Amino acid sequence: MPELAEVQNFVNSINANFLGLTVNNIKFHRENLRYPFDLEKLNNVFAKGSSFKKVFREGKQLVIETTQGAVNISLGMSGAFKAIENNSKKIEKHQHVSIYFSNGSGLAYIDPRRFGFWKIRDAKMDQGNAICDPLDERALNVVFQDSSITVKNRSIKEMLMDQKIIGGIGNIYALEALFLARISPFRSCSSIGQKEWKILANQIPLMLEKAIAFGGSSIASYRSFSGNKGNFQELHQVYGREGQKCLRSKCSGLIARLPQGGRSSWYCPNCQK
Repeated sequence: MPELAEVQNFVNSINANFLGLTVNNIKFHRENLRYPFDLEKLNNVFAKGSSFKKVFREGKQLVIETTQGAVNISLGMSGAFKAIENNSKKIEKHQHVSIYFSNGSGLAYIDPRRFGFWKIRDAKMDQGNAICDPLDERALNVVFQDSSITVKNRSIKEMLMDQKIIGGIGNIYALEALFLARISPFRSCSSIGQKEWKILANQIPLMLEKAIAFGGSSIASYRSFSGNKGNFQELHQVYGREGQKCLRSKCSGLIARLPQGGRSSWYCPNCQK
């Protein structure tokens, strides 16, 4: 499932290739994904003559804003964008949305598992999102000093993945960040010390920026805008490395995997306390 790094890579690519272009038309090749398309409103946002104003990330969602409105797009479990030829008659098997531009270029949304969605961005969304962006170390420090969070007995991993608190971190990057901070994913928030919170706030954006630079993590189906795999999975310290030696210098531990909250958690029992 695409997390922050993968979504941010699509944002960067769409901005680089389509920002400011004028829309010629949009085509929906099915009636729904996770939810039905609101065709009337979506056709208005991407009406002929409108232009791409900006594209940005909000948590794990991608937002396309045109001169006619905006739409929040979730990639679900397998969503992706790619460049296509203008008004090409060749439609891929899982190509569900096609946007064509007046300069002859096009943008397609691909989603084999159809768990993503396109939702019109309403006034409530435009009023500002209070969810912390994990690329912002200062914002993370504010969250990690909030007593309503730090005194809870929920696990630190569960808190990091709570999209109502921090937007964009999923299982992969939560586990990688906790390894860098030497914190066990099973620790409760109430057991984390002030120094540990500061280290975690420092490591999360550094790790995510590196993941973005390496094109994200390709664990299963994820491919970048260019159709290539990401490379950050080659730098994973714990995720998917069960039984392998810990990569931390002078640590003799082996990476373990245990179930946690319906998912697997990989960690080093020797150096993550």
